[in-house]
Amino acid sequence: MSRILFFLLLAAVAWIWFFKRPSVRDGSERRDRVPEQKPVERIVQCAHCGLRLPEGEALAEGDQRHFCSVEHRNAHIGRD
Repeated sequence: MSRILFFLLLAAVAWIWFFKRPSVRDGSERRDRVPEQKPVERIVQCAHCGLRLPEGEALAEGDQRHFCSVEHRNAHIGRD
């Protein structure tokens, strides 16, 4: 009789552990593992040397011209 009660208790614990865990039901455990993606940044080309770099790192001169450094911006416009 005690063996029957032991196995019934074991089955109840296994059922609760397997079916009542929230991470198994809604899949939140799997969603936490997926890394968040960074937004895509536009790549621009330096008007002086042709180097390609992200727009956030480039120096903008107007809407169309981008430069990789202050020296290239000054050399392209003719400043010292």
